[in-house]
Amino acid sequence: MRRLVPGSVLLGLMLTQVGCGDSVGPADGPLGLRSASPTAGAEGVSVLASVTVEFSVQVDPASLTNGVRLEAAGRPVRAELALSRGRTLVVTPADPMDFGSEYRVVLTSSLKSRSGAPLEGPISWTFSTRGLPPPAPSLDSLRHHLEALAHDSMRGRLSGSADELRAAHYLEDRFLAYGLTAPAGGMIQSFDAISWRGDTLLSSRNVLAAVPGSGTLADDWLVVGAHYDHIGYRGLLNETLGPNNGADDNASGTVLVLEAARLLEQYVEQGGMAGTDRRSVLFVGFGAEEEGLLGSCHYVFEAPAVSLQRTRVMMNFDMVGRLRNDALVVSGQETAGAWASMVANANAPNLFIVTPVASSPTGTDHACFWQAGIPWLGFFTDYHDEYHSPGDDVELINLPGLGRIGELGFRILTRLLVMPEPPSFVGPIPTLTAPPT
Repeated sequence: MRRLVPGSVLLGLMLTQVGCGDSVGPADGPLGLRSASPTAGAEGVSVLASVTVEFSVQVDPASLTNGVRLEAAGRPVRAELALSRGRTLVVTPADPMDFGSEYRVVLTSSLKSRSGAPLEGPISWTFSTRGLPPPAPSLDSLRHHLEALAHDSMRGRLSGSADELRAAHYLEDRFLAYGLTAPAGGMIQSFDAISWRGDTLLSSRNVLAAVPGSGTLADDWLVVGAHYDHIGYRGLLNETLGPNNGADDNASGTVLVLEAARLLEQYVEQGGMAGTDRRSVLFVGFGAEEEGLLGSCHYVFEAPAVSLQRTRVMMNFDMVGRLRNDALVVSGQETAGAWASMVANANAPNLFIVTPVASSPTGTDHACFWQAGIPWLGFFTDYHDEYHSPGDDVELINLPGLGRIGELGFRILTRLLVMPEPPSFVGPIPTLTAPPT
């Protein structure tokens, strides 16, 4: 991770939009419920479905915002409310619902008819979606990978070193063991590049593995990445003081990518997404990030393993191991209008989402994807006193917090996999300049 100047604003509360069609049908009389779809207790509902409610009389549109809620496990779901012909309400979640999960529709007494009569209620009912609930990361698996990648024997995984190469092969072995496939060109993508720290020529590599999609969305791709290199013994007077193991920067992000790859491959095999058309995913461990985003920029500008024109989204995990006060920085939300609602709806771990005032155009591996006009999300638990020091070790990682971030990331990923239209990029594209070293 390269230091940026963080700022934050809170995500807003649930927003709804109301569209009104012609007002037909009776406007007077008590407000009651005539029919609803999905019905109470319905199972196997599509994650792409909307809720349709028909009332007995015309509804006051101004009463909808406080009168109608869609919930998941007690959390509000951001949705669009559209009123048609005065008394038919359509509640459309802002993005796909979770698979294999229960949802509740709540109509409160704040709902009123056009004549001012309140709902004869309140009324609520539940339905469940088809498929299997999104799995949570295994803390044992996360710990195992952390202890391997941030062990003293890895000598800090210095960019372009033999130690970084050993870490790359560790990622490759894990991807193969999980049953992922190699993209065109293979899992190891070697490259030579000049460090932004000077005129040093580095030989490094990215590690790439795919979970192919299915159906009409299979040619669309999502990239989920993290840099696995670190700074070795850089900045230390002698080797007895190190190495800089980089447990947070960025073994933490790397192990979430490994775990997401394992979970998705298993989830697909188990039929968790119930045969729904889905996009393909490329999981990437980027090399030589600490020398100037070399691996990710090589991938984007020199050798994309999948078409950039078909790459819909990039998700980047960098320094996600030190969750404090439940606060997670999620940057990049300005690159697509869909992000704020999606992050909120996927936030089953109930994290406190912090949105930077302005995302860094150079801070980490999202930068080159941003340059290519690809919407992105970056996950970050902020800097700490052990940043780029020997103190950044496994013992200080908040393992349960890391698991919660992984759960949020996976729930966002499953939505991106199946939503009919991917997030649309919102410019402008920032200038890519050399980050501070």
